[in-house]
Amino acid sequence: MKSFENKPKEEITAPDGLVSEENVTCDGAPTDATTDHASAFATEPTEASSEPEADEEVDTQTWTEYEETDIPVGSNKDDAEQVTKPIWPPTREQLWTGIAFWGVVILGAILRFWGLGDKPLHHDESLHAYFSLVLMHNNMENWLTCVQTAASSCYRYDPLTHGPFQFHIIAFVYKISQLIGAPDHGVNTTTVRIAAATLGSALVGLPYFLRDYISKIGAWLACFLLAVSPSMVYYSRFAREDIYMAFFTLLTVVALARYVRDRKGGWLLVAALAFTLSYATKEATFLTIAVFGSFLGALIVWELGVRLKLRNINKEERTFWDKVMPTTAAPWFTLGYFAILGIIAKIFFGKLKDLSVFITKDKTNTAIADVYVAHLKANTVALLPWLGMLLAVVVAVLLVREVRGTVTSERRGLARLIERRRQPILDTILTMPWTHWFFSVVCGWFVFIVLFSVLFTNLPGGIGDGIWQGLYYWLQQQQVARGGQPWYYYFLLIPLYEQIGVVFGLAGVVRCLVRPTRFRLFLVYWFIGNVFIYTWAGEKMPWLMIHMTMPMMLLAAIALEPAVVKVIQVVKARLSKPVQSTGTIDAVEERAVPLASEAKSSLAFIPTRARKHLALGSSVATVVLALLLLVPTLQNMFQVTFVHYADAPHEMMIYVQTTTDVDTMMNKIAALDQKLYGGQHKIPIGLVDDATWPFAWYVRDYTNVCFNYPTGCPSTAQNAPVIISSGDKMANMQYQYRDTYQFHQYHMRTQWDQGYMPPPCKVTPTNPCTDPQAYTGVGPWLWLSYGDNPPPGAKFDLGRAVNNIWNWWWQRKAFGSTDGTYDMGLFIRNDVSSQTGIKP
Repeated sequence: MKSFENKPKEEITAPDGLVSEENVTCDGAPTDATTDHASAFATEPTEASSEPEADEEVDTQTWTEYEETDIPVGSNKDDAEQVTKPIWPPTREQLWTGIAFWGVVILGAILRFWGLGDKPLHHDESLHAYFSLVLMHNNMENWLTCVQTAASSCYRYDPLTHGPFQFHIIAFVYKISQLIGAPDHGVNTTTVRIAAATLGSALVGLPYFLRDYISKIGAWLACFLLAVSPSMVYYSRFAREDIYMAFFTLLTVVALARYVRDRKGGWLLVAALAFTLSYATKEATFLTIAVFGSFLGALIVWELGVRLKLRNINKEERTFWDKVMPTTAAPWFTLGYFAILGIIAKIFFGKLKDLSVFITKDKTNTAIADVYVAHLKANTVALLPWLGMLLAVVVAVLLVREVRGTVTSERRGLARLIERRRQPILDTILTMPWTHWFFSVVCGWFVFIVLFSVLFTNLPGGIGDGIWQGLYYWLQQQQVARGGQPWYYYFLLIPLYEQIGVVFGLAGVVRCLVRPTRFRLFLVYWFIGNVFIYTWAGEKMPWLMIHMTMPMMLLAAIALEPAVVKVIQVVKARLSKPVQSTGTIDAVEERAVPLASEAKSSLAFIPTRARKHLALGSSVATVVLALLLLVPTLQNMFQVTFVHYADAPHEMMIYVQTTTDVDTMMNKIAALDQKLYGGQHKIPIGLVDDATWPFAWYVRDYTNVCFNYPTGCPSTAQNAPVIISSGDKMANMQYQYRDTYQFHQYHMRTQWDQGYMPPPCKVTPTNPCTDPQAYTGVGPWLWLSYGDNPPPGAKFDLGRAVNNIWNWWWQRKAFGSTDGTYDMGLFIRNDVSSQTGIKP
């Protein structure tokens, strides 16, 4: 914990129009004299001083509500003397801060760990759980064999199942669980999801480190909203890679924000590791690079334009254009940047689409692309040692310069032209110590090699695959467009679940644009960029919504913060001093609204006391609205997480979820094995290929399983006591084995009704309907009004739609059909069923 001297409250200049908050404020009033974990120094260094020189022009525009703490005014210990608080014993403020933040993190952990193993494994979860088991048994326990023989039984990175991180972390949890004696040798539905729940819980606490960017109250609100968000809770209990990627993405944001502010190498190291782990988790990190990278480019262009002034701001008589035109060239530079970037993006993504179409057009083109990518990987791996030697030479030169004392802490080169206060990003880049980026690159590269080579069992193939194979697979999948969801899918899905996030997230966008800081603009850009890019991407799945929900919750916290702070201030003021007269109340409320902000307010013509009551009333109304919106949000979180967690027909957020019938079937098989083989898992099981997943994981302990039944075991197929079937083969097998086997049909997977899909395309002179439609429906508006079977000539009915949404919120009454299933069947041989008394 750190504390710094409190600067006097005053109007500050904003030469580039981007400022930020230091303390929690409401209507311009700071709340605390200290800011926990803040890094802006109390005194500013001489070279970055904001005091104008005699001949320097000063913009008279002021922002009374904010202080310049988004922008680091000092980055070295020599710039200003820090005043630190001892961590122990904690002060009252530190104690309550710890209780508040740890309380909400514990709440998030309880929601994520409670009944973690109750839900059957989803199709994708079973893949991740199974190959993590392969990694533990082979790559870890038989490491030398995988190194020497590159056996096919060893785990290798395959972008079909996404990055290697999740397999390593789940295998690690398996091993730890085995060592502590967890049930089922440490391998069960709970241990599969422990890593996801752990990182999902840790994600809740990350906004704590953004307190001096979004205020202490804002950070706590962000933690709370992330803790109870339906999508964040549900997918933190789901062994898919998205929650890992979400955690590492937010950790990257936090670490970079701290580094720009503190200039401590540890934060840059954390950012490098977090980014590497995100890349090693999912190929969607390419989309993150596009969003974050384009915003960084915009910031750099803005800061370049800040130094170029366009008009004299000290003229006594200012024309209309002087008042509305920007002071510097920064806005024009940024507009030009985005115009050029838009053209480049259009061309680039067009080329990507053409390339994707070419690769997937036919097998010949795919073969050509395979050969090209193989050469690309080989050339990249051959080039890496040379790059390593070049890096070694650069580091050697830097070390020699340091030994000789030629490296000083003084600004040199381009860094001398940079103003820290007005160009913090450029200042960070140009004054970064070489040790910071060197150790970050080395550590990030080491983690990359460890994960993609699978503990060094696949060198150098894993390195080439890690660099190129994920991108190649992503290109191929763009034309597949798994799920076949329409462009408006997330605009329908997210509002159904995230009421408080959607309403206040949009309000947060407005507030960030009205009162911009670099970090606030980044959150807006991150949110809108993710919405755009995931809506554009070919694959649209419900778990991807968390990449939009996460920045949306941060924006919602920013929108809620002023109202919550205002209410807290008034409550604290009234509780701290007894009300003896009207004058006392007025004095307390007077301090909550500074006169400076009143002078600039558009409501200045309203009497002061009325204005104060209006501000308090609007704050109370905002808090009440937030509480009202929180109720359906919590209801949705509870229903999808703890009630209908395996009931996809009633939850749009759940995609073709495995049903509890899988547990029923496995319990019957376990009972048969107990009676026939004493529970030694030796009962022969025939498993058809259509039922491989999730059953490959569920039959992992059985030693006599015939995969790809019956062709996988032609000599013993006719005598299998138990057969698990599904898909198209089930009906034929039911007829074929009707005299020798007893049969019962179950639901393997169920899904939400997709009547919201676009209706079948009708050919018109302007629309030839050339794009394939994998799925069709009645359209979103009719579906909301009537479900998947509207009457002839029906039109959108707002009243019916609202009523249907209301009934779904509180009664989980589905909009359309609940019959969407993918079925499976259990066959038990007649004599085995008679002998054991167990029927399918």
